[in-house]
Amino acid sequence: MNKRILPPPIVLLSALAILLACFHESLIEWWCLRDLPKSLNQIYGETTQNKIPVYCFEDGFRAQIPIFKSSSSFYTSYDFNENYLKGLDTVYVSVNGKDGNSGSSRAEAKRTIESALHTRARTIIMTSGVYRAGENFCSDVSLVNVNLIGEGDVVVDNVHCPPMVIKGNVFIRNIEFINGSRGSLRTYIDNPNDVCTYINCKFNKSLVDNEDIGKAQSLGGLRIQGGTHYLYKCEASYNGLDGFSYHSAPDGSTNSPHVVEVECKAFHNGEKNAYESNNASTAHDGTHVIRLNCEYGYSHGGNVADVHKNTISFNLGCTSYSVWDLGTENRSFQSNYFCASGAVMYLLGCKSYGSYYDLSCWGKGVLFTDRNYKNNYVKDGTFTLLR
Repeated sequence: MNKRILPPPIVLLSALAILLACFHESLIEWWCLRDLPKSLNQIYGETTQNKIPVYCFEDGFRAQIPIFKSSSSFYTSYDFNENYLKGLDTVYVSVNGKDGNSGSSRAEAKRTIESALHTRARTIIMTSGVYRAGENFCSDVSLVNVNLIGEGDVVVDNVHCPPMVIKGNVFIRNIEFINGSRGSLRTYIDNPNDVCTYINCKFNKSLVDNEDIGKAQSLGGLRIQGGTHYLYKCEASYNGLDGFSYHSAPDGSTNSPHVVEVECKAFHNGEKNAYESNNASTAHDGTHVIRLNCEYGYSHGGNVADVHKNTISFNLGCTSYSVWDLGTENRSFQSNYFCASGAVMYLLGCKSYGSYYDLSCWGKGVLFTDRNYKNNYVKDGTFTLLR
């Protein structure tokens, strides 16, 4: 009787390793997509009182807000002011104040942010005026567990210096941040559950002092790293590179930000540099983001650009238009919405016009839409029309 000869274990293990290597990327892609909606029925709930609830992410999404569809438009009932940090004493700051003052009233306002932070108070009221780095605050000053409230027209001018840095829970309302070196406001947050809220704020005119560094770090008017963030009626325009830019925490961990943008705007970003991918709003490194009723235009690169594995965006009722002409060699970037490098993007009720491409999907990007768009670029990516 002939014996069956089996290959040595090392040969079997080598063969198994080769098979796993061959299917590794496909397995990762399947695992990442398994819980995401594949049809409109999975996104829209049952109609009640003439409104349809919209379900984007599952419970794992930290920046949760209720979203509804009524007729052809989307809206949220979320009150962003509820994120105001409660129970904190108030201190006043004025461009003409004195740090020797108590800060207990407008008449007794302090002059610098640092002096205000040295008090017990953690609600800082900034009265009308232009606050300049070196005069009213030091560049790179850290903010954590603070309400920063602008009263009247308040501008924080970084004077081409590194901007303020958020390192934990903050609530910021009615302030314009401008002229920062490598961003007009930055966040470096280690705790993914720390919540940062920005209402009626602007992050404009940030500079890039070294274009190679700018490319590597994807800097923006508002550069967010880690944490949980809510943006309502904010703007990021005329920045050296991106407008709103989202990345993982600086320690290289998997602490990627979860972000909500509602009724935000971003225009004319990256116009003065030659880099081909300057975006209005861009998510990286596994960021999860919802963009609701936002408007983006005139970027020197794709307006809405989401990249990297585990990055997922739901874009609802947004409008994107008029990306700059980048030349034939960079056509794939000349798109109103693009996803690449394994990112997943949903477009629901979104408008697109005035750019070479409406959609661009490449490098294993996965794009879901609820409608057909006229001009699309799809190469080594997946495009699915939701039914």
